[in-house]
Amino acid sequence: MHLGVTICEDAWQHVGDVPSDYRTDPIEQLAEWQQRDGPLELTVNLSASPYHLAKEGERAALARAAAATLGHPFALCNQVGGNDDLIFDGRSLVAWPDGTVVQAPGWCIGVLLVDLDNPPAASWLAWPEGECGPDCRCFVETVSPGSEPTAPDSGADLLCAVTTGLGDYCRKSGINSLVLGLSGGIDSAVCAAIAARAVGPSNVLGLSMPSRHSSQHSIDDATATAQALGVELLSMPINELHEGAEETLAAELEDGNPVAAENLQARIRGMLVMGAANARGSMAVATGNKSELAVGYCTLYGDMNGGYAPLGDLYKTQVYELAKAINEDAESSEKPRPITESTLTKPPSAELSPDQVDQDTLPPYDTLDDILRALIENGASLDRIVSEGHDPSTVTWVDGRLEASEHKRWQMPPAPRVSERAFGQGWRQPLAVKR
Repeated sequence: MHLGVTICEDAWQHVGDVPSDYRTDPIEQLAEWQQRDGPLELTVNLSASPYHLAKEGERAALARAAAATLGHPFALCNQVGGNDDLIFDGRSLVAWPDGTVVQAPGWCIGVLLVDLDNPPAASWLAWPEGECGPDCRCFVETVSPGSEPTAPDSGADLLCAVTTGLGDYCRKSGINSLVLGLSGGIDSAVCAAIAARAVGPSNVLGLSMPSRHSSQHSIDDATATAQALGVELLSMPINELHEGAEETLAAELEDGNPVAAENLQARIRGMLVMGAANARGSMAVATGNKSELAVGYCTLYGDMNGGYAPLGDLYKTQVYELAKAINEDAESSEKPRPITESTLTKPPSAELSPDQVDQDTLPPYDTLDDILRALIENGASLDRIVSEGHDPSTVTWVDGRLEASEHKRWQMPPAPRVSERAFGQGWRQPLAVKR
């Protein structure tokens, strides 16, 4: 068999989806060489194509374009796994000149067996045998010309992504166990479930660290989540530490910014999480999400402490999608739902002051995430966002907070990249900006 070989970005160049143009198009070159030296039967693209949500359609379009130009099947072989903040979802595929596509399952290591003369005969061989990922359905999809690959459920797909990211980060770094704060809120509950999936529940420690502002239902929700997941839970009330810190800083706090007093609690909790992680030789997990990181609704040296932030590229509304996927997966295995109904339905709250809820400070998360997505992923102007129906003062406030919070994001731990534009590499804004 005569094969053509391209490397990753070579193929994306053909559809113009690369940061900078090559001098020549490798796919066009292969097509020209065929005319001179004889036809190829297959071209293979050895690919490390990073994941973002709904990317399978982009890869199919690329492979179809290459196959049409070359006049023979084009195979894109994509890797699976995580490397720091990058995630690779597999979903290798083969496209034929007529537009037929065969796509392998996502998040699963194996071999896609393809008969070039009979696309529907394709099959999947897990490798090693029986070593598919926990969410793999081993389903090979044949996509007819003019159709698109089936879009996976976004919550389930994102859950696979962040679990893969955290799991491979731990395996490659020699990290065997994880510690995180378990408050009874949605973010910590979802992070605990991800941690249990990534390293096993027996290797996860959750810390319940109630203060005088913590509600009993939050304590109960944290306990229920830990029990459902099978992770260890320790209770470390922080009242004494909190009161001692307040007494020591009394002169400063009396006439100071009230946020300083609230942040004492977050920093005490961050200290306890880091202390437990250090003592056990574990890694601390930061539980913040992209919405909070974007507008600075997080505390340096407090809840931002950790070696990895599984939710760092997920908006708050997407965290709820993950929670739904986690519960559905548990129910399908006849296990208790880790995310309680109370956690799913109660107003999000940092519980750093009496009767506090997030919406005392932030717009509703549906609104906030819509504006942030327009600013971050789409690069939309403020006027454009306002024209789409958002309140001008809210848009201005969100944009201002996004700009003013960059110093916090410079100090955030790595997070798995699941969007087309994530904080970290590829997002670098100046810290010192005249305002």
